[in-house]
Amino acid sequence: MKVIRVIGVFVLLLLAVSAVAAETALSGTESGVVSSVQLKPESLQRWQQLSPDQQQTLRDRYQQYQQLPTEEKQQLRQNLQRFKTMQPEQQQRIRERFRQWQNLPPERREQLRQTFQRFNELPQEQQQQLRQEMHQLKKLPPNERSQRQHQLQRNYFAPSRGTHKPMRRMSR
Repeated sequence: MKVIRVIGVFVLLLLAVSAVAAETALSGTESGVVSSVQLKPESLQRWQQLSPDQQQTLRDRYQQYQQLPTEEKQQLRQNLQRFKTMQPEQQQRIRERFRQWQNLPPERREQLRQTFQRFNELPQEQQQQLRQEMHQLKKLPPNERSQRQHQLQRNYFAPSRGTHKPMRRMSR
């Protein structure tokens, strides 16, 4: 569960970084997307060093960011600040987890999103109990660990028929 949470935070974090970078880089450019922020010379230089594809990606991310509700924007900014305060090893671990996430097939990512959503819907006591049980899994031999993981999945995350509400996802 911790891996899924870290991946989720990192995905949001990347979006925040992209959006903030786009906000900074786009201000004062010919795109006209942002005009209220004064562009720093070093930001302009970094923007000009980006390829047209990279610039367009940042413009797109910025527009996606602008469409988010205020609470989500605040959460993204908080995650970005938290990421900036992490040790380089922690940041690298998050980046690696994100690369792993990107390499998963879309079906597996959706399955993990649903599991994460179901976990968040559990009462706090059950969440804590599941965290403890997952921590205990690390102490088991691989074959027992696998069996116990499947058992926990069935107990806590058996698909509920017809009650799944898809998570809102931003396009890449």
